[in-house]
Amino acid sequence: MALISRAASAIREYAREHSALFERAERLLEKADRLERAGIPSESAANRAERARMEVEAGLLALRARFASSAGGSAGERAFDREVERLYPRLGVSGQ
Repeated sequence: MALISRAASAIREYAREHSALFERAERLLEKADRLERAGIPSESAANRAERARMEVEAGLLALRARFASSAGGSAGERAFDREVERLYPRLGVSGQ
């Protein structure tokens, strides 16, 4: 449980430090989804949303590696992945 709490804390701190990046990814994803639901899908909106999501993912993967090395390897990775999915399910970011 302590490992999960440490992972959540590290992820939240990273998200605070990079809030503009997370907000941009959420905003662009919502726009692409909204256009899709309206029946006017936009490839460029989807591409922008995916690039922003990938930026978030790249940062989280780097954080995951640092966290895992300080938190016991694969157990740290699993805790980190679980917390990313719980905290940011809409972004579809995972360590896999």
